[in-house]
Amino acid sequence: MGVVTIRRDPVGLEVLALDAALPDLVGRRVLEVGSGDGRLTRRYARRAGSVHAIDPDPSRIAALEADRPEGNVTARAVGFLDDDLDLPEPAFDAIIFSWSL
Repeated sequence: MGVVTIRRDPVGLEVLALDAALPDLVGRRVLEVGSGDGRLTRRYARRAGSVHAIDPDPSRIAALEADRPEGNVTARAVGFLDDDLDLPEPAFDAIIFSWSL
């Protein structure tokens, strides 16, 4: 079996699509589902009012915390269907869910 190489959007189409779909995030509350190590969290943290980043993998959240982006960021290792998900109220203005399937 051959080696599979994963390329992470070398021409930036994912970011262009997200930017086109998202509202202006200045001052808004953002939930990032499947944040991983914060690849997108870093992109939006400074201009959003807050980013609540969740991922089921504690090591990925630890990587995000180790290189914490500027801005109001809360990061938690939690499963998406866990009873302890306990998201803050009120609801979020935008939810980012990219590459999380």
